[in-house]
Amino acid sequence: MADQPAPTAQPAPAAAPEPEPSFYFNLESCDKEIVEISVLAVPRMVTINNLISGLGYEKAAKNVLPIDNVTGATLKLAVAWCEHHWGVEFPEEKNEGFPRQTIIPEWDMNFLKELKVMELQALTMAAYQLEIKQLLRYCCKKIAMMTQGRTPDEWRVVFEIPIEEKDAIAEKELQERLEREAKKEAKRWIVEEPSTSTGNR
Repeated sequence: MADQPAPTAQPAPAAAPEPEPSFYFNLESCDKEIVEISVLAVPRMVTINNLISGLGYEKAAKNVLPIDNVTGATLKLAVAWCEHHWGVEFPEEKNEGFPRQTIIPEWDMNFLKELKVMELQALTMAAYQLEIKQLLRYCCKKIAMMTQGRTPDEWRVVFEIPIEEKDAIAEKELQERLEREAKKEAKRWIVEEPSTSTGNR
């Protein structure tokens, strides 16, 4: 009996292409910058998703949706996160374990590590305002990690919070500057007054 040829390996089925967004919505930041977000990513922003649902998709797509208290730079970060995670299913987390039990995935950790402290704080506030729930969890977890094992004075350094001593120095410098300006103004008035009086004679 002739040897049968070994079966050839079948190629793995090609992954289904990701659906393309049918249209985009225009979000306007508080500093008047327009940022686009796809219809696929919108559900990540609960606040905006509810607004669009109330207006209707077609009407919302034709209008600019204002976002108060969020700058263009921060809004771009929030939208970028939503676009990356539009199809991701996140595990349920109990509120009592938050943020201690929250685990930040590698991509999200790298995303947050690139941010400066002020950018991270602004993104946290934006995630809270726009109800981007999982991003808010990750931001809070990252902030908790930054404060772990640090003293209150070290927190002030990390989060750029002015301490009382610096406030006192700044106030003293302001007072001294105001006094110098007042003395200059008094001298100028003394010099100008005689010439004015002479001119009136």
